[in-house]
Amino acid sequence: MASQSPSRERPYRDSSPTSPLTPLSPNALPQWIRQNRPRSPLFSNGRIKVIFIGVGCILMGWMLTSTLGPTDSVPADMDSAYDMASGGVLNNPDGFGAHPAASAKQPGILGDVELEEEMELEDYIEQGKKPSVTGALSELHHAVKDKLQSWNPYFAKGSHGTGANATSKAKHKGHNTITAVPGGEDVREGLAEHEKLGARTRIGKCTILFHGNSYWERAIRTHERHDREHGYRLHVLRQELMDDVWSKPAYILSLLLRELGKPESERLDWLFWIDADTVLLNPYIPLDVFLPPPGSEFEDIHLVYSNDWNGLNNGVFPIRVNQWAVNLFAAIVSWRHYRPQEPLVFRDQSAMDSLMHEPAFAPHVVQAPQRWFNAYQGEHNETLAPFQIRRGDLLVHFAGVPDREARMNYWLERAEQHLDDWEVPVKSTSYPQEAKDFWNEQRQRRQQRKEELAAARLKGKELVTKLEQRLKDYGDRLAANVEEEIEKQRVDLNTLLDDENRNNDLKLIDEEIKKLEEKASPLDSALSEANKNLLKSAHEAIFAGEKDLLESGFHDGGSTSTESGLMPYLQRISDTVAGLKSLVMQPQEQWERERIGAATNSLTEARAKFQEQVTAARDQKKKVEEARKKAKEEAEALQKQVEAEAGIGSKEAASAGSGTSAEANVASHGQQPGAVQSATVDIAPVMPSAAVGQKN
Repeated sequence: MASQSPSRERPYRDSSPTSPLTPLSPNALPQWIRQNRPRSPLFSNGRIKVIFIGVGCILMGWMLTSTLGPTDSVPADMDSAYDMASGGVLNNPDGFGAHPAASAKQPGILGDVELEEEMELEDYIEQGKKPSVTGALSELHHAVKDKLQSWNPYFAKGSHGTGANATSKAKHKGHNTITAVPGGEDVREGLAEHEKLGARTRIGKCTILFHGNSYWERAIRTHERHDREHGYRLHVLRQELMDDVWSKPAYILSLLLRELGKPESERLDWLFWIDADTVLLNPYIPLDVFLPPPGSEFEDIHLVYSNDWNGLNNGVFPIRVNQWAVNLFAAIVSWRHYRPQEPLVFRDQSAMDSLMHEPAFAPHVVQAPQRWFNAYQGEHNETLAPFQIRRGDLLVHFAGVPDREARMNYWLERAEQHLDDWEVPVKSTSYPQEAKDFWNEQRQRRQQRKEELAAARLKGKELVTKLEQRLKDYGDRLAANVEEEIEKQRVDLNTLLDDENRNNDLKLIDEEIKKLEEKASPLDSALSEANKNLLKSAHEAIFAGEKDLLESGFHDGGSTSTESGLMPYLQRISDTVAGLKSLVMQPQEQWERERIGAATNSLTEARAKFQEQVTAARDQKKKVEEARKKAKEEAEALQKQVEAEAGIGSKEAASAGSGTSAEANVASHGQQPGAVQSATVDIAPVMPSAAVGQKN
């Protein structure tokens, strides 16, 4: 069978099955396979243009280098005002003070500067000042870079060369660069006068920076944007006021006095101390969020502090500008002179910690969460630990950490990058809710403390009054020296409770109450013995009264008592017994000895009056019985006499004679006594019987 496929009479492209079978053509080949065209000459018009553009850029760079870079024509008198090593920043705005020698060794709170390091730094700066052709492009790079970085709020204007704080980090990473700075004080306003629009600055910052450590200088610059954002004024002390670390409290004291010397409408309300090794991370957090809420409730809070594992950490804290703050820091400055025997492990910090526990200062301070003021770096910067930094937090503090410069450099670079996940608006952070919860908790604690303090004062006053009365009643039962000690301690407690400067110390009041109770233990023993005697007498009176009521039949109606007129006396005894029982049934600590004694005496008196009435009634009854008996005897004797006189045969005559003689007797002796009359009445029925017998 013949094949169906057509024969290939012409050449076809050998391609994929999907490609059409078309004849090969030179025009269909790619350009790179085709024969190349002849090339242009070496110096073509286009290449000449490129060469001229490059040469022009080099010339422009040379001119810019001479314009923007450092020159040798700097006036000699400017060296005292500008510090080339610190970037040419004018640190003394008051006017060109004397510039200290860079090699001068000045000990300060941030450590001593080694002379060798400063000499090496000076040689390095002098070498950087010498212009060279090979360094033209490098100088151009630094000049343009510094010019661009001057727009950065964290870059000091006018910094240049290798002496600037933001350069040479790659070559000298971890090296502690020391830059010489002019002495005095550097005051940086957060806002210019025309930007304030009449607003008053309420909060100011202050710190100390000696010897111009580059990392600390950069840390100070991290505050510039924060200050401009909120209008804060920054005070930086750059020279020593006192020896060792005591320049810090001395500088704070001087700022407080300076502000108090101003009119109230111009002075600051709060000073925020910030150590130089603190890096500010979020410029959008106002310092007001950490201060006590406005109003009278917390107007007595003058200092907010935080602790760490060593106790007080005064690296960052706000303090109110008032007389209380002046008293506190005046005491801190003078502490080591007036209390030299007390150890100061952390020097000014230990002095401040001790004073904050004094009764004059303790009620006016409050401890804030550590993360607010002294946050430490966390693991991978992601943590919920209460003392470690979180994204959006205000600052990070490097207090006493090893390899501080390297750690600071890491966080300084992060702060200078202005990352959006760190520079968060305050409303997007946890600070507002934390502050609200914190001050609500403080409000509850203060209310609880007020209640406890009021209870302690009341307890102390009651104890003083009670012991005063007990000493009067039972002091004679104690030894003379024991009574004097109790009285002295009682007076001390009473003086403390009346002292407005000390009666807010709850702990001190409790201690004094405890001392007085211990001193009064012998008096308590005497009182216990007296209570036993009082209870014994009260029980005896109650038993006797109950016996009288029982014997008189008071609880059964007591008809005899009612007829004899004793019921009012029995009712009084019953009421007095009930009252005395209610008094002695109370705990002995609540006994009212005066009332118990009075009730016992009242019951005894009621029983005495009742016994008098009973005795009187008995005597009256006895007299009546005796009178009746006597009258009866007289009547019997008289009857016998009449019978004897009349005889048995003449009873009627005798009876008449007896009546006549009786009448005569009555006439001669007057009216008969009551008893005789009664006897006569009783005998009257007998007389007719005799007459009748006679008649019969």
